[in-house]
Amino acid sequence: MAEQHFSGLAGREPPRSNALNWPLAVYALSAVGVALQRTLLSTENNFLIYRASFRHLVAGQDLYAAYPALHADLFKYSPAFALLFAPFALLPLVPGYMLWALCCAVAVHAGVARLLPSRQALVALAIAWLGVVGDMQRAQANALCAGLMLLAWASYEQRRQLAAAVAIAAGAFVKVFPLAALAGAIMHPRRVRFAALFTVIMLGGIALPLIVTSPSALAMQYRSWHAIEALDTAPLSQYGTSGAGLYGGLMGLVRAWFGVQWPHWPVQLIGVALLFGPLILRRDRWGEPLFRVKAIASVLVFCVLFNHQAESPSYVIAMIGIAVWFASAERAGWRVALMVLAFVVVDVGSTDLMPRVWYREFYVAWMLKTVPLIPVWVVLQLELLGMVRDDGLAEGDNRSPNARQGG
Repeated sequence: MAEQHFSGLAGREPPRSNALNWPLAVYALSAVGVALQRTLLSTENNFLIYRASFRHLVAGQDLYAAYPALHADLFKYSPAFALLFAPFALLPLVPGYMLWALCCAVAVHAGVARLLPSRQALVALAIAWLGVVGDMQRAQANALCAGLMLLAWASYEQRRQLAAAVAIAAGAFVKVFPLAALAGAIMHPRRVRFAALFTVIMLGGIALPLIVTSPSALAMQYRSWHAIEALDTAPLSQYGTSGAGLYGGLMGLVRAWFGVQWPHWPVQLIGVALLFGPLILRRDRWGEPLFRVKAIASVLVFCVLFNHQAESPSYVIAMIGIAVWFASAERAGWRVALMVLAFVVVDVGSTDLMPRVWYREFYVAWMLKTVPLIPVWVVLQLELLGMVRDDGLAEGDNRSPNARQGG
């Protein structure tokens, strides 16, 4: 039984190596630099949207209406996110952006550092850094959500169910995909307790904006949110492949390469079945720390690969998953090749190092950013099924001082 496998996993978290202090400093300094760049030298529209959402919530104005005098595009996150953004909205622009970027950077660092041993964490943080910087430059919340998912997974390992539930709920109030991290709960004991905790926290978060708004106004906000989210089910052909930077994951790739206009849900349903297949079929491996680390790496790549609304910055989620997979895996030339391919195509290809004409005519037009995710995710699923051998994640296995006893 899974409960027997995990009997030795509870306990204090082992002390972290000082070697992780310098990547934390690099991430923090990068956040500060990005904040100065995107406020003093330019203006990032996404951050303006977030800042305005809090004031609109307090004023009882429709969060999801257009406000062209304040910013372009629309607010698409939950009313709870608008409230939770208060610390960043109430500060002046520069320190507000700086604090937001720091939160995103620290979340990624903390998630990776708590999930992996120090040596592996260094590797993963180095691989993920460029993507995280790109996400911060767009004031996006993708890196934050990925960090929260990793923190939730690490909290599972320490039997801190409340912390795991809060982390997943916080991510879900930003974007829906962090709910995929609930998959980790099935490999750990006391699932019913966790489900109850998570339900209570979600209900509390839904009602949280009542602190600053009325019940009727909040109900109006949720109706408007539902209406704007319903638009996301539109076929990919209704969106441009440039401008908004929509890639659409695997569905976008199929559309660009083969001109196929499939509904999204059949592809996503197949993806869910493939994601959960190894977790269901290999219950005997739930007690293996490496199996559980690979599972969260798979979840992170899945969240982009099967997301029909995946935009360019959101690919940092998959790259963080790939970084965790590579850092925890046994070294092999083919794994290095897959990681380098993903890093070059996904991260480097999105920078100004890519000639603009290549970027428009090939990189975006043919959705090349999605291509490297496919072989990595296939390998991950095969490794989870035990069809590809991997003896990685040494150095005391993972977070728990008794983790090796769990296998």
